[in-house]
Amino acid sequence: MKKILLPGVCAVMLSSLAAQAQTQDTTILSLQRRVDSLEQRFHRAQVFLERNIPQDRTQTRAAIEGNRYGGFVVADMNNTRLTIGGYVQADFIYDFKQIGSTDAFVTNSIPADNVSEGRLTFSPRQTRLTISSSSNTTKGELKTIFELDLFNSNGTSTPRLRHAWGQIGRWGAGQYWSTFMDIDVFPNILDYEGPNAMVFVRQIQLRYTQPLSKNTTLALAVENPGSDTKFPADSGISSRTVYPDVVAQFRYNITPSSHLQLAGLFHPITYKDAATKNNNEIGWGANLTGVIELSQRTKDNFVFQATYGQGIARYFNDLGGLGYDAILKPNDVVKSLPVYALMGFYDHWWGNKWSSTVGWSHMHVTYDKSQAGTDYAYTDYAVANLLFYPGKFVKVGLEYLYGKHKTVDARSGDDHRLQFSMLYKF
Repeated sequence: MKKILLPGVCAVMLSSLAAQAQTQDTTILSLQRRVDSLEQRFHRAQVFLERNIPQDRTQTRAAIEGNRYGGFVVADMNNTRLTIGGYVQADFIYDFKQIGSTDAFVTNSIPADNVSEGRLTFSPRQTRLTISSSSNTTKGELKTIFELDLFNSNGTSTPRLRHAWGQIGRWGAGQYWSTFMDIDVFPNILDYEGPNAMVFVRQIQLRYTQPLSKNTTLALAVENPGSDTKFPADSGISSRTVYPDVVAQFRYNITPSSHLQLAGLFHPITYKDAATKNNNEIGWGANLTGVIELSQRTKDNFVFQATYGQGIARYFNDLGGLGYDAILKPNDVVKSLPVYALMGFYDHWWGNKWSSTVGWSHMHVTYDKSQAGTDYAYTDYAVANLLFYPGKFVKVGLEYLYGKHKTVDARSGDDHRLQFSMLYKF
């Protein structure tokens, strides 16, 4: 009897085991299908996020000029972090008409009555190197920035100092962007020069920044003395540097990505007359700027600047070095010149890898009747581009620029420029 039952029991057990194995196979197959389905859904979600959720915009021009584009940490010890960053940029530029500046679109260098004269320029001079540090101290965070580029004013690629700045807590000293300006309104463009009307100058200064509330700050600074004047060599009148410029800046952060800023400038213009007596002409100015985020999803924004003043020409991108802070009238009277500037630019992101910027900028000097007909009256600057970001460390783009220069005697010249650039960040 036992011999008959044993094979039967074995058969039942084998059948049961086979059924269990089949059930397990079915369960494993079902689980595999669910895993595959979840992986597909995760991939679709990842693609959606990459396409629709904005990434950190570390390659925008405002981020680059504001030293927010990162770098490589080369040392991190004793509460101090040392970072090296920068980029290599190659510019390929074609001008359709005559212009004095070959690798920066300087509208004041467009000759009046210029003619069509094509010119091709290749330049590496925007290439930049930045060394920065950050340390924790009992007085607050200690930060330093040391930066060089190759855009020497003599037209060569000799390294040039841009920033040498230190800051601890609320105090900062060294050479950095003037407190009168707002670097965050620099539009996302390829041209090195930037908008003609932008307040754009690096100054040696001593600055104190005081938070007034969670969203507001007040900054006060004394900055590099000096005037940009136009006195004939035989007039017996010369500029002197006696008093520093004084700047006050109020900033209100509407959101983390939007702000308004108002800055005021007191700029003494000191000169010595033929009797070796010091005289002063008062320069002053007000600068209203802002960044308005138009879309939280895409991070589109509109940047603007509106500036008015007298005797402050050297603070503007297009006027620095031209001598329009003050002029000498025929009766040996020194007169500071009124100026106003307007600009607005729209930055649009087509996705995380494509963006465009379009905008216009106007710089105007209210000239005196005694000035020469060839002197500066106003310039216009317009730009449109398409930029591509294939990775976090590369930017490629094509840009169209238009500039116009009009003189006191109503003569004018203009230029059209195409610029293709490739930037490799490190």
